[in-house]
Amino acid sequence: RNIEPNAEKILHILEDSDGYLALTDKSNPDQIKDQLEMSKKNFKKAIGSLYRQRLITIETDGIRLV
Repeated sequence: RNIEPNAEKILHILEDSDGYLALTDKSNPDQIKDQLEMSKKNFKKAIGSLYRQRLITIETDGIRLV
C-alpha cells in the first residue's frame, strides 16, 4: 500500500490512541496543528486517502481505525 507521510503519521497516532482520534474535517485548524503538527488541508488530504483505502472510518466526532 502506498501511503503518504501525513497519512502514515495519522495511522501511527491512531494505533497509539486505541484506534480513535477526536478530530474530523470539521475540527478547528489550531486543534489539528496542536495535536498532529500539520495543517488542516494536509490533515483532510491524509484522512481522505486513508478513508479511500478503507483503513479508517469517519464518524461525527472523530476518526476510527478499521
